[in-house]
Amino acid sequence: MAVMHHGDVGYYRYRGTPKPDKAALQAEKIRKLLKANRQRLAFKASSSRPVSARLNQHVAQALRDGIKVTRLADAAGLSRWTIRTIGLTYDDLLPSGQPPEHQLAVIKSLKSELTELEESRAALEDQRLNLLAAARRLGVMDEFELAALSGLQSDAIRKMTWGQHVQVL
Repeated sequence: MAVMHHGDVGYYRYRGTPKPDKAALQAEKIRKLLKANRQRLAFKASSSRPVSARLNQHVAQALRDGIKVTRLADAAGLSRWTIRTIGLTYDDLLPSGQPPEHQLAVIKSLKSELTELEESRAALEDQRLNLLAAARRLGVMDEFELAALSGLQSDAIRKMTWGQHVQVL
C-alpha cells in the first residue's frame, strides 16, 4: 500500500511483513530439532565405535594374559560366550605383562564409558521419537519429509509414533 502526494517527491510505503503461519513456525522448529538430533545421533554412533573396539582389544589382551573368562565377563558386563568370541578374533596378541588388576580396571572404565554413550544415545532416540510424534500429531510435515530429516523409513516412523503421547516442544 503506497500513499503518494502529487506535489511531494517522497511517498509512504508499508514495509511490514505479515505474521508467519503458526503451523509453518512449528514445522520449521521441528525441522531444526530433527536435523540437530540426527547429527548428535551420528556423532554418538561414531564415537562409540572406537570405544567398543578398544574394549574388545583390551578384553582379548586380558584373555591372552591369562585372566579367567568369568572375571572378564564380570568386569566387562558381557556374557562368557561373548568374551570367548572376542578372544578368538584376536589371535595374534602377545602377552603384555601388565597386572590383571590394571587390565580389569581399564576394562571397567571402558565399559562405563560405553554405557554412558549408550545412555545418551537412548535419550537422543527418545527425543527423536517425541519430535516425530509431535510432527505427526500436528500434521505439519508428511511422513516422507520426516523420514528424510530423521534418517528412518516412513513405515518405521508410522509404527514408532503410533499411540505416542506428545510432549510440549
